[in-house]
Amino acid sequence: MLVAVLAGQLSGAPVAAALEPPAIDGPVPAATGLDAGPLRLDGPCRTTAAFLDPGVSPPSATAAELGGAWIHGRGEGQVVAVIDTGVNPGPRLPRVRGAGDVVPGRDGTEDCDAHGTLVAGVLAATEDETGHSGVAPGVEIVSIRQSSSVLRPEARDRSRGPDGPTVGAGVGTLSSLARAIRAAVDAGADVINISEVACVPAGTVLADATLGGAIRYAAVDHDVVLVAAAGNVGDACGDQNPGAADPSVPGDDGWGDVVTVASPAWYDEHVLTVAGVDADGAPADFSLRGPWVDVAAPAVGLRSVGADGAGVSDVVVAGDGSRTPVTGTSFAAPFVAGTAALVRQAHPGLTARQVIARIENTAIPAAGGHDFAVGHGVVDPVAAVTGVRRIGRPAPATTAIAAPPAEPGPPGAGVGAAVAAGSLALGTIALVVVLLRPRDDRDTRA
Repeated sequence: MLVAVLAGQLSGAPVAAALEPPAIDGPVPAATGLDAGPLRLDGPCRTTAAFLDPGVSPPSATAAELGGAWIHGRGEGQVVAVIDTGVNPGPRLPRVRGAGDVVPGRDGTEDCDAHGTLVAGVLAATEDETGHSGVAPGVEIVSIRQSSSVLRPEARDRSRGPDGPTVGAGVGTLSSLARAIRAAVDAGADVINISEVACVPAGTVLADATLGGAIRYAAVDHDVVLVAAAGNVGDACGDQNPGAADPSVPGDDGWGDVVTVASPAWYDEHVLTVAGVDADGAPADFSLRGPWVDVAAPAVGLRSVGADGAGVSDVVVAGDGSRTPVTGTSFAAPFVAGTAALVRQAHPGLTARQVIARIENTAIPAAGGHDFAVGHGVVDPVAAVTGVRRIGRPAPATTAIAAPPAEPGPPGAGVGAAVAAGSLALGTIALVVVLLRPRDDRDTRA
């Protein structure tokens, strides 16, 4: 199994003294592209299918539900980057532009895994005859293929690659993720969606300084909203984290109790991390918890476009014929990224930090208040755009929530992780990369 291989690779890794939020003071990656060298296709591309139950109303967005969030537009003029497995343009994804690819000579507008296309569909699919729609169908999608679980490097000795030793199947590394973020910013992204997660046991040191530098380049230097999936327990993310801070410990922030670290989700001050909820709004069992979880969105039994960017689907079909529902925090993240695009369109004067604060402060909170399962609560696109916080749907509250000023948080010390899978319940869409170096080299080596 994937996790077993990763654990074996990490057994001799250095151990950090204490877990703290990671720093963003690393070097900004060079604009060198994502070319991973010669690759081969390991089996047929994944497809999608529709097994829609007409008697079940899915938690996916509909035009009727989103009408209140579209009072200023449907995201027109906003550019949202999808860093994933690529995006296949199609009738319901007509505005897709490529900006990078691990495959030599390609531009990111191909997707053999179906994952990136499904993510883009949740975010930006145009309305179909049934009323199904992406959250922000007017945005332009910038697609960057930085990972794949069906592509394999041709070289047998992968330990000599430019991004360090790798384990597991597929392509994609923390270093290539950092370069993809740089490419997305340089392509003009206002919002970046990252439905990929690197997970390791807490205390493991990961050389992700370049990723921190890329996050600073996007969020701080260029005012881009970064949205990331929280990750799924049972894919490449191991044990579940506690759901809340220990009430018996005064001032406990929860970081000391973390057992599984997820990156880039744990870059708490600069990344809007999205957990998953089920159709009833309860935290999804598979959604990785943590003190870095900011908000939550639907993640179970969703609908999106088909793998060809057309129609509708709710199932992914692998090369062996196995079927997996469109479920996972991978698909919660684009719901929130689409919301961020709508907020940026409606309120162009807000900074990225203020957009994030507005989304958090207008979310529908859990009954017990802020926790590590859903953060501030379930994102409400209508409330985020209008500024009117709703206690529950459909009855609105009467208190307007203004976006608070962006207050810079204190930088944390860097600590370790490894790259793992696309954060979805499609467990076969996984990439695992182990990049371990001593902490002393954190600021000098990518």
